[in-house]
Amino acid sequence: MNALFDLRTIFLVGACTSTLAAMTCLGLAPMYRPAAVALHRYALALAGMAIGLTLFALRDTTLPDWTSYVGANWFVSAGVVLTADATRRLFGRSQPGWLLGAQMIGLAGLWIWLGSDPDDVPSRVLATAAVQSCAVGACLHAIRRSDAWGREAYVRSLAAFFAGYALIHLSRGAAVLLGVGSVAGGVFAPSPTQTAFGLLFALSPIALALIVQMMLHARISGALHRRATTDELTGLHSRRHFFDLSRERLRARRASDTVHHLLMIDLDHFKSINDRFGHPVGDRALRHAARVLKKATPDSGLLGRYGGEEFCALIGSSSVADANRTIDELRRALETAPLRAGSSTIVLTASIGAVPISNPESLETVLVHADHCVYRAKTEGRNRVVCFGEMLAEPVV
Repeated sequence: MNALFDLRTIFLVGACTSTLAAMTCLGLAPMYRPAAVALHRYALALAGMAIGLTLFALRDTTLPDWTSYVGANWFVSAGVVLTADATRRLFGRSQPGWLLGAQMIGLAGLWIWLGSDPDDVPSRVLATAAVQSCAVGACLHAIRRSDAWGREAYVRSLAAFFAGYALIHLSRGAAVLLGVGSVAGGVFAPSPTQTAFGLLFALSPIALALIVQMMLHARISGALHRRATTDELTGLHSRRHFFDLSRERLRARRASDTVHHLLMIDLDHFKSINDRFGHPVGDRALRHAARVLKKATPDSGLLGRYGGEEFCALIGSSSVADANRTIDELRRALETAPLRAGSSTIVLTASIGAVPISNPESLETVLVHADHCVYRAKTEGRNRVVCFGEMLAEPVV
C-alpha cells in the first residue's frame, strides 16, 4: 500500500478535498438559507482543515517546525471544533461566541504546550484523539437530541459518519497506549495502518459535505412537499391532496364492505366572527375547529380544508347507521368545544352534508351533492347533518 500511496500526497489530496468541500458549503448557503450560518461555519471549518493538512504535507521541508507541528495541529483541531459548532447550528442549537473563542484559545495553548519535538509523537496523537473525540461527541449529542432524529432523511447517516470518525481516532489513540510502533511513529510512519488512516482522514471532508448536502436537500424537499399537501393555516390536508388521498383510499377498499361517506363541513355564521372579533381571531377559530374535527375524526378517516370556513372529510364505517353516529359525533364535538377569545366565548357549530360514495371517479359529482346538503342544512336551521335529505340532528333553537 505504501508503494501506491505516498503520505505527503495523501495529505495534499486531503487539503484539496477539504477545499472543495468548503467551496461546496459556501455554494449551498444561498440555496438553503435557514441553514446558511451553519454552512458558513462548515466552510470555515473545512478551510481550516485544508490549511492544517497542507502544513502536515510540508512537514520536515523548509517550513519551521512550529508551523508544521503546532500550526498544523491547531488548524485541524480548530476545524473539528468549528464542525461541532456548525452541526449544533444545523440542528437548531448554538453556543455563545465567547465560548467558541475560548475553545480556540485553549487549543492554541494545548498545541504550544505539546510543542514540536519530533520524538514526542505519542502525546500529540493522544491529544488529537481526545480533541477530535470530544468535538465529535458534541456533534452526536446535538444530532441525537434534535427533533430531526429518526424523522429526517440522512440524519442517521450523518450520525454514523461522526461515530465512525470518532472511532478511528479513538482506535489510533488506543494503539499508541498499547505501544503500537507503526502508529506512535508519527504521521509519516511507513505502515499500512498509517496509510489507511491518512486516506480516511483525507476523504472525510468531502464525505461530510456530501452527507450535509443530501440531508439539506431532503429537508427542503420535505418542506416543499408539506407546503404542497398541507393547508398552511390549519395543518390539515390541502384540498387537492385530500382528494388525491380519498381516491387512493376508495380504490384500495373498493372490494371491501366498508361504507364510505364524503362530508362537506361548513362552519355556521363564520363571517360574524371575523366582523365582531377580527380576522386574527377568525384564524384562531379555524385552527380550533380543525383541531376539534381532527380529534373527532376516526383514525381511518381523512380530513382536509376545502377553503374558507369549509372542511371536507372521508369516513369509512361498517354500516350506514354507524356512519350516521360518527358524522353526528363530529357535529357534537365542535358544538361542545367553545373557543375563548379574551372575555368572550365563541361557540362554533357546523352544517354538514354527507353523501355515500364508492366510486373514486365520482368525487366531484358527490361533492356537488354534499354542497347541496349543506345548503339545505343552512336553510333549515344550521348545526345539523343532512344526508340524502334526512335530518340527523334537531335544529338548534
